Amino acid sequence: MFLLKLHDLIKHNYENGLYSKDYSYRSNNSNSLSDFDKGKFQAQTDYQSGKAFKHYPKLLFEFLNFVFLRKIQEIVNFINGYNYEIRRLQKMDKN
Repeated sequence: MFLLKLHDLIKHNYENGLYSKDYSYRSNNSNSLSDFDKGKFQAQTDYQSGKAFKHYPKLLFEFLNFVFLRKIQEIVNFINGYNYEIRRLQKMDKN
């Protein structure tokens, strides 16, 4: 079922011209947040809702990013933003 939904999404995006000839994705939303900012926002959301902070295996993703020639840089940026915001929020709590 999931694969059918994924197929339909890719087909819809392809038909609407959201993929370039090298098959990379282009967002139509120019105001979208960077991956770093998305990580920060997720940390703020977790903090405000009282959830425990998540632990993402940063070193593993940095290694995989190196192996796969920076193909997962977005994930690394998200993790960096999340961890940055965690440290900032924890520092604010101490004061």
